[in-house]
Amino acid sequence: MSVEHLYNLDRQVNTSDDPLQSAAGTNMESKSLWVPSERIGLHLIDIPSAPERKWAELIPWMLEDRVLQPVDEMHFVVADRDDQQLHIWAVSQQDMREWMRIADNAGIAATAMAPDFMALDWESGILSVGWREGMLLVRDGSHSGFAATPDVGWVMVDAILKSANVIPRLSISLPDEGMVPEYLRAAANINSSSVDWQFAVFPAVSLMSAEFKPKAARPAWFQWWPVAASTMAVLLLTVIYLQVANRSLEAEVVDLEQHLLTSHSRVFGGTKPALTAFRSTAEARIEQLFKQQKSLQAEPVAALSALDTLMNACQCELQAMTASTDGVQLKVSGGANLVKKSLNIRGYQLSLEQDQTAGPDVFALSMKPRVSQEPNP
Repeated sequence: MSVEHLYNLDRQVNTSDDPLQSAAGTNMESKSLWVPSERIGLHLIDIPSAPERKWAELIPWMLEDRVLQPVDEMHFVVADRDDQQLHIWAVSQQDMREWMRIADNAGIAATAMAPDFMALDWESGILSVGWREGMLLVRDGSHSGFAATPDVGWVMVDAILKSANVIPRLSISLPDEGMVPEYLRAAANINSSSVDWQFAVFPAVSLMSAEFKPKAARPAWFQWWPVAASTMAVLLLTVIYLQVANRSLEAEVVDLEQHLLTSHSRVFGGTKPALTAFRSTAEARIEQLFKQQKSLQAEPVAALSALDTLMNACQCELQAMTASTDGVQLKVSGGANLVKKSLNIRGYQLSLEQDQTAGPDVFALSMKPRVSQEPNP
């Protein structure tokens, strides 16, 4: 499936002097289209408590106070989600129809649409900046970003950098390095490459959903006879294949049985069991693994496992440890680096105190399971 930017199609339509030479109505070529990100809003909302099948009805009203147009004139798409929030793309239905009209006039059957900031390369810890005909494209997440004029865009980039807990690296692709504000140049990787719309990776999520879902290029009955003939040929070949494969499998089963019986004494020792003994042995070992997994998820082993990321590279030395189902208490020396870390482990309450009696370099770390509060009936 080929990919193109909507503006490139718009040029093709505008350069046609003779309306009779329009590509509309001819054999349509299927394409995925990048569309202008400045026409698309990104909103974060809490995951609704209602069943997922009702989200399409609830999301417009949850965003009623955030969009400038009436919600019944907007089109909403769930672009991504995490444990607590949904990432929603919001675009005017009028814009969607206009983009589809431009594609149709250019002889293109649009199969998917996505905001053009998604054409920028992205990975965790990197903020990508690109350029599209006077507009600054910025991508700061797997499905989040924006497009804006440079005077507004650089202010927004600066705001993202200042609000980040860990400042991301800047990857900037602009035709002129002088377009980058001076205070951002030192910490940025700047190059002059342009966005290749045709070879950029197109996302799985598309704006073309619900009423804008792409229609089939031709009616189903048009391909009925070729499909029926192909199906019959496939069925015939499948029957032949299954017969041959069945005989081959029967021979393989006999060989495997003999191999198992021969190898059992070398692997496990003892007398050779009947074939049914292999299944009971496997079930017993799997049951033992489940018991081991359950014990690893119980306290205090689970707490010790959760501490692994916190204690990583802390440059401290363990002096004493007390572990029970109520929690874990550690006494460490040289734990000054722990003070700089965020003591936040999901499901646990942590406290770090300096042990005045043992010395200024000794800290006591306490970790207790957080008690979940059941809702009142």
